[in-house]
Amino acid sequence: IDLKGIPTRLGNGVVQNDDKKAVASRYGIVKRSSNNRVWIDSYRKRYIASVGDWVLGVITEKHSNDYRVDIGEDQDARLAMLSFEGATKRNRPNLELGSLVYCGVSTANKDMESELTCISPFTKKEWVTGQTLFGPLKGGYVFECSLRLARSLISPRCHVLRSLGAVLKYELAVGMNGKVWVNADSVEEIVIISKIIINSEFLSDKDVDTMIEFTLERIAK
Repeated sequence: IDLKGIPTRLGNGVVQNDDKKAVASRYGIVKRSSNNRVWIDSYRKRYIASVGDWVLGVITEKHSNDYRVDIGEDQDARLAMLSFEGATKRNRPNLELGSLVYCGVSTANKDMESELTCISPFTKKEWVTGQTLFGPLKGGYVFECSLRLARSLISPRCHVLRSLGAVLKYELAVGMNGKVWVNADSVEEIVIISKIIINSEFLSDKDVDTMIEFTLERIAK
């Protein structure tokens, strides 16, 4: 993979060989983001964590200093109890088993459990405000999608999300591990948004707009 001499973060499907060159470790399409991250876009079903990924996970174990979180890998990832913005030993989230949490991958190694963090470089809001990028998610609905679709939803140019946002109010958290959380004013809207997103994967922008228009017109009748 030609990185054109630009410092680049390697994502899923890209590794560095003995000659310090970036090479693909699986079949797919090479993708690049605006923040100099490169990965292989493929239809791989099993998620493999990569540093910098945003993921949705479920708390499966609770220990004195950390949680174990299911993010879809072979083994659960680790989330330290102090890995929340502004958390201290006396003031930290108390997550129960089954809680849904939005995290970033801070450490990833195929021979070790992945490590997660809820501290974001993009915001300094403390966890108690409920206005942080990462942290526990309440209410709403979680659905699974292909890893390819999940990564397309993260793009600021994602057409289906922009089109939905023009006609409906909703909250969304996209995990690169193929899990998506959506919340809206009603259960009906949540179901509509979820179905439209899932069905949009192989549609053109024009067909996506047609699907949204048809769906909303049918509900309004």
